[in-house]
Amino acid sequence: MIELPLQKSKIGFYFHIPFCPHICPYCDFIKTSKFTKKDVTSFFEELTIQLEYFISKIPEYTKQHITVYFGGGTPGLFEASYYENFFNILRKNYIIEEATLETNPYTNIERRFEDYYNIGFNRITLGAQSLCLNTLKTLGRKHKPEHILNNIAWARKSGFENIQVDLIYGLKKGVRTISIQDEIKKLHDTGASGISAYALTIENRTLFAKSDYANEDIAAHEYLEILKICSLLNFRQHETSNFSSLETFHNNIYWYGYPYIGIGTGAHGLLPPTQENPFGIRYKIGNDSEKTYAPGNDQLIFSDKINRMKNFSVVYESPRSQREYFEEMIFTLLRTPKGIPLNWLNKYSNKENINEILKQNLKIKRAIHEGKILLSEVSIALSPEEKIRGDSWVADFISLI
Repeated sequence: MIELPLQKSKIGFYFHIPFCPHICPYCDFIKTSKFTKKDVTSFFEELTIQLEYFISKIPEYTKQHITVYFGGGTPGLFEASYYENFFNILRKNYIIEEATLETNPYTNIERRFEDYYNIGFNRITLGAQSLCLNTLKTLGRKHKPEHILNNIAWARKSGFENIQVDLIYGLKKGVRTISIQDEIKKLHDTGASGISAYALTIENRTLFAKSDYANEDIAAHEYLEILKICSLLNFRQHETSNFSSLETFHNNIYWYGYPYIGIGTGAHGLLPPTQENPFGIRYKIGNDSEKTYAPGNDQLIFSDKINRMKNFSVVYESPRSQREYFEEMIFTLLRTPKGIPLNWLNKYSNKENINEILKQNLKIKRAIHEGKILLSEVSIALSPEEKIRGDSWVADFISLI
């Protein structure tokens, strides 16, 4: 495996909490706003069963460092007491290096930040999406810019230093009425430690499916603006979309190809490699019925015992081949600052003199000359400005190697 930067954790746990106060029209995640207290209780009970099941499958990680991430959905809908049991179970088996909770400015409550911090969370992500009121309205968000700034202040007051704020850019002309740079500067000055910036994409299973709100040209321009302001604010680029003055340990697990345990309806996971399956096995929690993936509210079942177990079934993929592992890693590594180590590329491409092969390709040769691709004696990477086009480069690299 590729060496992880500055962290001890070699495996992560992801808990998917699919409950939301309302459905955002651009959201493609598994979620529902139609649930009862009984549904929530039943769901969290099932999460405990799943957690203990997967812990039993990875005994080699006992007493080692891990990362933990509660995503959604809106995990911040619930009191800290809902999560305390998971921390207790995890601490019996592992050392928690980083624990993240996704939250929503619309539903966050000031006193909860201190409770979250006290039970063990040390990183907060805030689903702000924008400080522009018009953008928030277009995206179907219920909060206002002042709620975002208040949330950052509350988190800081409670002891959180790692406060990552999500932003969406690349909306069509006229939607964003203040510059993305001004937004990021304001977030920084208020106390955010970083931002995660995502270009708006229109997905078929969302309420935005037939809209024209996304604009690629504006996305490309705003991405360059994001690079400039983040550099000035010392928000380092850890990955194409992730900028922070602090490390992002859990995210590194994904970007550098390490195993992670997904728990909860809609979660995906990657089991650790074994002698029989040296590149691990991917799996998903939940079924693939059309009803589950309808736009808007997903029709998830939590309370009925029989259907609940079906809903929480573990669907395993075939073991990954070396080629599948290789291609997945090309995709994620090109998103990171240092890119692809050439010694790793030599090993898994089964080709000698990979450096020369890359330089002989006319498209890559031209990109190196233009500074879009950075080729050194130890790695090949995309420049920060070129990372927004990373997916197209993945296809080129895979076809060449």
